[in-house]
Amino acid sequence: MLEILRPAEYADFRSAALSIFGRLDGDAAVEAFGLDDLLTPSADLDDPRPVLAFLEAQGYHGARTDVLGRFALTGPLPPWGALPAQRRVLAGFTVDTTRFAIPGPIPGSDAVLDIPGAGVVVVADPLAAGRAADEADDYLTVIDPTTAPTTVLATEPLVNDFRADLLARTHLGIAAEILGVCDRLLDDAVAYAGTRRQFGRTIGSYQAVQHILAWAAAERYQLACLFDHATALASAGTLDPALARAVKAMAGRVGHAIVQAATQATGAISFTWEYSVNRLHRRVLTLDAVAGSSADLIAAIGREIRSGDEYPELLDLADLT
Repeated sequence: MLEILRPAEYADFRSAALSIFGRLDGDAAVEAFGLDDLLTPSADLDDPRPVLAFLEAQGYHGARTDVLGRFALTGPLPPWGALPAQRRVLAGFTVDTTRFAIPGPIPGSDAVLDIPGAGVVVVADPLAAGRAADEADDYLTVIDPTTAPTTVLATEPLVNDFRADLLARTHLGIAAEILGVCDRLLDDAVAYAGTRRQFGRTIGSYQAVQHILAWAAAERYQLACLFDHATALASAGTLDPALARAVKAMAGRVGHAIVQAATQATGAISFTWEYSVNRLHRRVLTLDAVAGSSADLIAAIGREIRSGDEYPELLDLADLT
């Protein structure tokens, strides 16, 4: 149902990516979707919708590619030093004051890290210097640049003019993945409720379970609306860092709410390795922690509103026509 309420062209990209992830993962999925030529540093990516739809499908399948790290580096970048030749370059994203997360299978790749106060640095072969953020899911590798050899690519003054743009792409990409995970959690929970029987009836026939899943679906729809609005603006040439931050903040909050609803609807099986909720729950937790958690971003937005002279409208619906 959600798909028919979303922009048709974006939904087509998403459907194509979902089909590919049903058969492939990693670089094979990226190649089959045709993203390699779009995902190069400083690429002129006029329309980010194919990449965002791909990331949403990746979240739905719990797949692992390095598209998020490559997508963040598209668009204008500072005039940094020469990047290593013949090596793929991925962006790393902050987890806390000393750690960064790098997405995807990354052997033979280098990580570009934006360290406030230090500028942009590159870490060669971060897989060797890091560890998996989640021992059950090797999608994100966490590294501490203070313990790994780094090379400065751009000093802090050069990075300041480009930081907001880079972070905006990061926030939208992560939100796309979380939205995909939320879709999968709800689809699996609804399927389970339609087959699991208690007292001679499927549990999905009980009003209490229906209410849980209906409220979760409403949360997901709110996130999809805000995400689609931000994506439409970005495809029209307006990448709004404040809006992208709000989308990421909502994605983390909605992700946690849907995990809770799916756990309530599916019961004890959700805590076992044999069922999908456990693995998807962990993916939501790790994605929410990257590039600012929902709690931190909401607090930052609140501080800005409190200290400002007026309360900004998050969406101007007149701009949607």
